Amino acid sequence: MTTPIYGVRNRVERTGPAVRAALDPDRRAEFEAEFRAALARVDDDLDLAAAQKVIDRWWPQALLCANPEIQTGVDADRRRIAAGDPTVIAETWYPPGHPYAPSRTV
Repeated sequence: MTTPIYGVRNRVERTGPAVRAALDPDRRAEFEAEFRAALARVDDDLDLAAAQKVIDRWWPQALLCANPEIQTGVDADRRRIAAGDPTVIAETWYPPGHPYAPSRTV
């Protein structure tokens, strides 16, 4: 297995302030509006799940904004795959116990 050169350098915590800070300015306003709407629901039902759901939805985008080389590397790999480059290795990883995880016998 090869390790991609576009790994995560800058970590982003799964919190509202961290996600907001990592997002590009053009996406930040959209996140803020969605997060504030979720906070209004939290105020009504006292359940933080709505706010956490917004953070979970936006966290991957924040991670890409904080590490643009990841998207650049993915885009380059996609172009190579589309061009038929056989040296690009695509592998799907599933955690142990997942129904699609390969069974490993030793």
